[in-house]
Amino acid sequence: MSTKKTTNNTRRTTRRKLKKKKLNKKRLVFLICIICIFIFGINRATLGISKVAQNIDNMKKQEVEKQKAIEAQKQYNLENEKKDALNKKYTIAIDPGHGGKDKGNLGTYAVDGDSKKTVYEKDLDLQIGKKVAGILSKQNDIQVVLTRSDDESVSVDDRVKMINSQSPYVDALVSIHMNAQLGDDSAYGTETYYRMENNSGDKSLELAKYVQKSIASYIPIRDRGVKQQVLEVLRDTRVPAVLVECGFISNPKEQQKLIDEKYQDKLAEGIAQGVLSFLDQHAKR
Repeated sequence: MSTKKTTNNTRRTTRRKLKKKKLNKKRLVFLICIICIFIFGINRATLGISKVAQNIDNMKKQEVEKQKAIEAQKQYNLENEKKDALNKKYTIAIDPGHGGKDKGNLGTYAVDGDSKKTVYEKDLDLQIGKKVAGILSKQNDIQVVLTRSDDESVSVDDRVKMINSQSPYVDALVSIHMNAQLGDDSAYGTETYYRMENNSGDKSLELAKYVQKSIASYIPIRDRGVKQQVLEVLRDTRVPAVLVECGFISNPKEQQKLIDEKYQDKLAEGIAQGVLSFLDQHAKR
């Protein structure tokens, strides 16, 4: 019996040792797996940070290249604009009258029943002036200068300086205005003013005739003819210059025409074609 007990105890001890070894091996394997996972994670994180840094660096490089491309394109466009300007034969100044606080003449018209809306000359001058400029700009040999392109105040002195300082020199000036009759609303029609001739080579009268005749051929309107007048914007500019009174804003019927988009298109076409006829007559050789 004693021998049996001893044998059994030995077996139990051996089994315990084997179990401990198995447990230690499992723990070791588990620990190795944890370490491997940790190392793998660190490597992945390192790679991720490296990629992020690389991406940021690439993005910065791309942004720099993009800015360089934009600047190069701007420079290219600027050089082309300069070349185009040099290739133009003619420069025409379009002067939409008034602007900003200077509203010019005004008129009112009914909109809904008894309610009325005010229309200002400065707005119509700008609308028609832009249309004339747009038509002339489509000509390959003409560049256009606008004395104002939005609702801003520009003094007559500044307009004159702008026109006289242009390079290449302005070949003709057309100032756009709306007429008005004080104390009455019966007057209607269009008329074109030209300045008192300040030198023997001045062609303002000729320009006025071409513009006035052309307007009358494009729209059904009373032709009030061309008139000589001392107006500052005409007097002080050193180019053939005219001022077009497109119609009477004080006349309700004519006012309705002047605010109509299609009528403005035809009126602008008439003015532009008059300028083109004048240029054709005095084509640069």
